[in-house]
Amino acid sequence: MKQTNIIDELIESGLFGEHVAIEAVKGGAINRSFRLLANDTQYFLKTFELNHIAPSDRQALFIQQAQLADHQKAAKPIYLSRSHDFQVEEWVEHTSLLNSSLRHPDKITFLARVLWEIHQLPTFALSIDLPKNWMLYLENADDPDDVYWLDRIDKCKPAWIDTHKVDQVLCHNDLAMEHIALTEPAVIFDWEYAALGNRFFDLASCALINKLDEHDTIALQTHYAQLCGLSTEYVFEQCQLQFPIVALTNDLWYLVAKTVKKDIG
Repeated sequence: MKQTNIIDELIESGLFGEHVAIEAVKGGAINRSFRLLANDTQYFLKTFELNHIAPSDRQALFIQQAQLADHQKAAKPIYLSRSHDFQVEEWVEHTSLLNSSLRHPDKITFLARVLWEIHQLPTFALSIDLPKNWMLYLENADDPDDVYWLDRIDKCKPAWIDTHKVDQVLCHNDLAMEHIALTEPAVIFDWEYAALGNRFFDLASCALINKLDEHDTIALQTHYAQLCGLSTEYVFEQCQLQFPIVALTNDLWYLVAKTVKKDIG
């Protein structure tokens, strides 16, 4: 979406005044991020570049983020575009967990606690059909080796069906250290993949997204088990079931993201 179109819509909304400017800031692999300046106030603006491939209920996610903001776990959302392809929310000045001066072991402990706190929140999230998303990603990606991907999907789908509705909690599903602000209390960003799901998928996803080695992954699982009052053996066992599902989801997402990034330049 062109920046001029975004600015025009923001002005037309009547929420940001007549003098609106946006400047690019570091974003994710695909979605673009901006600092929005309006009426001497700054906001955060994010585009949703994959929305046309794996459609999400952005209105429901907007409401969900507002509820999370009420629980002091998210930045307050301000505006969702008419086409649901960008969102404006409060600007939160912060240092991320990734860039903090905490010792690395302490970062792992902090990460486990944030996961545990998210999983305690009221389950007002929607569920997702992950196998459906896998197929949508595959259909929209530039990759001729469908046999390889379909074989991985066939192997992971039964495990996902068996475990998805077990021990369901609100899951963030993209909890990178850079998505955690060391505010008081800690604010978490990028809730666009949040959904109701198996807590151990979220735990395994957190380990993969943060590229934790075996030692750090064990530490993350151990701290999480202690916080939940679960045996470490049980947590390890459940995460082992989720790692192949998480890896497939991550690989297919990056496959289609590469295609979209090429298309949008």
